[in-house]
Amino acid sequence: MNRWENQITNQENKELRKYFVKQFLAQYPEDATQIVLDIDGWDAQTYGNQQLSLFHGYYGHKMYFPLLINEASTGYPLIMQLRAGNSHSGKGIVGMLRWLFWYIKKVRPKLKIIIRGDGGFSLPEIIRTCERSQVKYAFGFSSNEVLKRKIGNLLEIARVVHCLTGKKARLFDDVYYAAKSWNEPRRIIMKAEWLEKGANPRFVVTNLEGEAAEIYDGFYVQRGESSEGRIKELKLGIKAARLSCHQFIVNQFRLFLSQAAYILMLEIRQAAKGTKLEKAQVPRLRESIIKIVGKVTISIRQILIEISDCCPYQKEISIIAKRLLLSESMILS
Repeated sequence: MNRWENQITNQENKELRKYFVKQFLAQYPEDATQIVLDIDGWDAQTYGNQQLSLFHGYYGHKMYFPLLINEASTGYPLIMQLRAGNSHSGKGIVGMLRWLFWYIKKVRPKLKIIIRGDGGFSLPEIIRTCERSQVKYAFGFSSNEVLKRKIGNLLEIARVVHCLTGKKARLFDDVYYAAKSWNEPRRIIMKAEWLEKGANPRFVVTNLEGEAAEIYDGFYVQRGESSEGRIKELKLGIKAARLSCHQFIVNQFRLFLSQAAYILMLEIRQAAKGTKLEKAQVPRLRESIIKIVGKVTISIRQILIEISDCCPYQKEISIIAKRLLLSESMILS
C-alpha cells in the first residue's frame, strides 16, 4: 500500500480531482435548477517530517490545512484539496474555484451555482471570481470600524429589547458598503444580536436577493451543519487527517482515498433510508455495517455472505445490500 501511494504523480492527482466532480454531476438530478456549495477548511495536525507541514498561529501547532468544497444537501465532497499548514483560509483557491465553476457550467449550463463560507473566504479575489463566473455567494465578513458605526443604532435597539424582555434580541438589516480593496459597493447583511453576555454582531457579504433575516437564518447559518458537520465526520469517522507520508503529493492522494471512502459511506447512508440507520453518523455506520464478522462463501454462481444470528442489524444490512445492488445494476445498464 505504501509503495503504491508513493508512486502517485501530480497529473494523476489532477485526474482524480476531476473524476470526483464528474461523477457527482453525472448523478445530480437532471431537473435540478441550482446547486449550493459549502466551502471550509480544517486543521490536520502533523507530527513527522512531512513536506509543507508548517506551524499555524491560530491553531497553535504544525499542520496541513485541507480545503473541503461539498454539495450542501447530500454532503458529497466535490473538492478535497491539501494545502500547506500556514495557509490562510481563502488563500490560493481562486484558480480551483474558477475551474470548478467553469466545469459545472460546461456540463450543466442551466444550473445556478450558489456558494457559502465563513469570513475567511470573503477575500476580494474570491468575490470577484464568483461575480465574473455569475455565481451567487454568501460569505461571513469581519467587523471593522465602519461597519460598527453602521450597525450601532440597530444594536442599541436590540439592547433595549433585551433589557425590556430579558430574552435574546435579534434584529436584521442590510447596507451597501465598499471596502478599500473593492472596486464597487456590495451588500452587507447585518445581524444585531444582544445576549445576556452582551453584544454579538455578525456580518455577511452577499449578492443574493431577499430579506436579510431570511438569507442569514434561512440560508447562511445552515452551513454549520452541512459543512462543519461533514468535516467532523471526515476527521472522526474516516480519519482523513492521517496524512503521515513525507511527500506532499502523496498526502494529497491519501486525502483522495478518504474522499472516496466518505462517498461510499454517503451511499450506504442513502441506501439505509427508512431504517434506523438512515441518520447514523459515519462511525456508527462503520461499526454497524462494515466492522462486523461474517462468513463468505464464493461459488461459480453466487457469493454467499452469512451473518451471525446475534447481529442486531441483520434487517438493515439486507435492505442496504439489496438497494446498493439495484443501484449498481441501474448504473451498469
